[in-house]
Amino acid sequence: MKLRPLRSELKYVVHHSDKAKLMARWSPFLRRADFTNAHAVTPILSQYYDSPTLEFYREKLDGIKVRNKVRLRVYGHRYEAGQTAFLEIKHRRGDKVRKYRQLLRDFSEADLDPSRWRFDEPAMRAAFMTLVERYRLKASAQVYYQREAWEGIVNPSVRITWDSQLMALYPGEPFRRSVLFDPERRIMADTLSILEVKATEELPAWVHEGVVAAELRQQTVPKYITAVEALALQRRMNEGVYL
Repeated sequence: MKLRPLRSELKYVVHHSDKAKLMARWSPFLRRADFTNAHAVTPILSQYYDSPTLEFYREKLDGIKVRNKVRLRVYGHRYEAGQTAFLEIKHRRGDKVRKYRQLLRDFSEADLDPSRWRFDEPAMRAAFMTLVERYRLKASAQVYYQREAWEGIVNPSVRITWDSQLMALYPGEPFRRSVLFDPERRIMADTLSILEVKATEELPAWVHEGVVAAELRQQTVPKYITAVEALALQRRMNEGVYL
């Protein structure tokens, strides 16, 4: 079981040319994060869970300040038996985020089903199963992307991540080359990355200086929300064919 402390998250949409300039400034303060290759990159596949009426999706659109996202994440291109997987609740309260994270060792296909989820401790089970039962959670969409992840050398609670090549997939749909080159599945342009700056403490000066120098303005591409729209899940639900 792992309950992470509340942290701040700043998000920006950055062109690749500006990314190169920022990383030239920031690289002396950073080291590559866990679960990444020698270039600090890892593929990420997340399956999101929502109610049959897409309540998590609608709460985000309605601007509800206290809300949750539930997902199952692997660091790879597909869900395969025996790999390491993580169940996560991302609980947002205003501009603060707390993450509940449960490691699933020896992942199997059964772990894609919320009724089969298993937990190390009662508190973690209660956190997840309360949402499963209240919202009648089912798999709603998958999001695939490439993440470049760094953490602070002096303060490892500072994390810098760059997400690119974002793709939307239906639940259970395998990631194939045909999906990668389907423009309707793309969540954002190839020339852009989502920059996320995360910290449980005050951000160091070098982060602020880089943001100011690049003239960045906070904005993001919400992965799950955009995937729901790319897959037309709201329309499918209205037509009675969703879930």
